[in-house]
Amino acid sequence: MSSKKTNWLTILGFVLALAACAPEPPRSLVFISFDTTRRDHLSVYGYSRATTPTLERLAQQGTLFQNAVAQQNRTLPSHASMFTGLYPHGHQSFTNKHILPESQTTLAEILGDAGFRTAAFVSGYTLRSDWGLDQGFELYDDEGKMSRWGEATSAEAREWLGGLDPRERFFLFLHLYDTHGPYRTPEDRVAFQSQEPGPRLTNIPDYQKLKGPDGAPLQHLNDYVDRYDTLIRYQDDVVGRLMDEIDLETTVVVIVADHGETLGERTQTLNHGAALFDEEIRIPLLFVGSGVSAGRIETTVETVDLLPTILEVLAVPLPPGDPLHGRSLVSLLDGDEGGEPSDRVVFASSVAEPNRYLDRGYELDTRRQIYAARAGDWKLIVYPNVSDDYVELYDLREDPMERRNVAAQQPEVRDRLLAALERWNPDYREPISLVNLSDDERERLRALGYIR
Repeated sequence: MSSKKTNWLTILGFVLALAACAPEPPRSLVFISFDTTRRDHLSVYGYSRATTPTLERLAQQGTLFQNAVAQQNRTLPSHASMFTGLYPHGHQSFTNKHILPESQTTLAEILGDAGFRTAAFVSGYTLRSDWGLDQGFELYDDEGKMSRWGEATSAEAREWLGGLDPRERFFLFLHLYDTHGPYRTPEDRVAFQSQEPGPRLTNIPDYQKLKGPDGAPLQHLNDYVDRYDTLIRYQDDVVGRLMDEIDLETTVVVIVADHGETLGERTQTLNHGAALFDEEIRIPLLFVGSGVSAGRIETTVETVDLLPTILEVLAVPLPPGDPLHGRSLVSLLDGDEGGEPSDRVVFASSVAEPNRYLDRGYELDTRRQIYAARAGDWKLIVYPNVSDDYVELYDLREDPMERRNVAAQQPEVRDRLLAALERWNPDYREPISLVNLSDDERERLRALGYIR
């Protein structure tokens, strides 16, 4: 036998030995989505109230992303980006009124084809099955209602898990809607009580208006924040009960929010869906379980990154087709931030609603979208006008509340991010297609604050 062949056999044996020693990929996936949940109201991110003890416990074992950005601030298009790896201009679901096209390939379809059992348990109307996100799920439990308590939804999920063969791989999607307004708490109990009422609110959306125990309207910010934080804690408790049924030795768990909520920062308060400030698009994101290191990651990531990351973690190949917009975060889950580009630009979009910007006097073209491009500490927001667009630039390190527009003072940064936006979507100035709704659909969306 030649020395060359002997060397090749030695190398092959070494490679096979390494493969035999490689850890097994996780068998299954649990994907939990919090609707309308602000990152900065979670104690796992340093909030003063104990709103997320379960997430704190899980974060000690997993990877917590400090700078995760949602692609959209409405429920359906945001989830569509999570489950396709595409921005809204790629999957064509721009608002809650745009059904995800059947031509799109979803995470559930990919995992179902790979032999996973797939089930979704949904708590809110905006993810009802006939709006397209059910593609690939053998069971899609949405009950057809406006909403249901997270514990009721989770109980159905736990029952489904209990009926599985232990040898089966599964993908469980749980959607929790409790923090979406109106902030009615279970049994009208409030777990957190502010010492002061906070500022009086003058622009509360109709669907958010609540009354106190004495029947008087709630009109101060902290009355609503106390209830919102109570509902975050309720969701965290729901997750804790579900985690009691999950084996983290064989399962990877992803916990994320689809978008946040404005709580007193803007003219239009207690709301979401038409602004791209960080309280609406900077979201919590946690990976925990098999194959995930413990740590906190500062690198900015996007929800389009979830699909390629999950597939790599599960060792499921991506089917052939058009490239994804997202990228795998597996190196970050391994604790390696060294190779990450410091100048990566991430993007988000939203519908244009002029009444959200009355304080600015903007005359918006409602056929087009608002766009944001973020790179490091810089964030550009472009508002569509019939002629020249309105441009805002924020230095997030110096101005985290996004109050001071420095576009005129920082033309190089402004133009660099405008060019990145143009490369990202050359058609971003084009109108989106409108959708016809039935009277019932229109009324339900109006009741949830999505239509005025």
